[in-house]
Order: sequence, then structure tokens, then C-alpha cells
Amino acid sequence: MSERKKALFAVFKPEVMPSSEELCAQFTTSYPVFMDMEEMEYKCWWIDQDQGEWGALYVFRSAEELDAYIASDRWLKIIPEKYNCTPQWRVMDVGMIISKTLHTEPPAA
Repeated sequence: MSERKKALFAVFKPEVMPSSEELCAQFTTSYPVFMDMEEMEYKCWWIDQDQGEWGALYVFRSAEELDAYIASDRWLKIIPEKYNCTPQWRVMDVGMIISKTLHTEPPAA
């Protein structure tokens, strides 16, 4: 397995843009899944209400692990069904990563 990290940048452009609060509630349901994915080291969701889009930046441990994710049923079927649109995406090389010790937590159920 290659030790070189890879990033996945995904953009969703739904026909009807949910509110930021609705999106954050949907993101919360995915926290447990991504916390258990050892191959994914980082994920940050973002929302741009002005442009009518939202998305995520993922960092994977390797190109092979990223390739397996984008070929998975989760990426090809589950995510488009959950959010009612298919993301535009691209794979990028990773530069430096800076992570602070404070991370957001999912809201209590």
C-alpha cells in the first residue's frame, strides 16, 4: 500500500438547497460511519448557501484506500440517495495538514 495520502473534494449542487441546519442534522447521522473508517484520516463538511452548494473534503491514508471508497456502494449509491443528488468530485494530492486539538462533536441525540 502506498503511504502517500490523497484527498477527495466533493461538491453537491442539489436542485433544492436545504438549510444549513438541515444539512448539519444530516451530516450528524454520518459521524459514526466516518469515525469508524480507519482509512479516512480527516473529513470536513462545508456549506455555501450563497452558491447553493455544499460538500466535503476527505483525506485518505492512501490512493488505494480512496479508490476503494469511490468504488464502494456507499459512495455510488447510499450517499446520492441520502442527499438526493450525485456529487461532482475530484481527487487531489495532499499538501501539509494542520489539525488543532479541538474538533467539532456531533450534537447529543
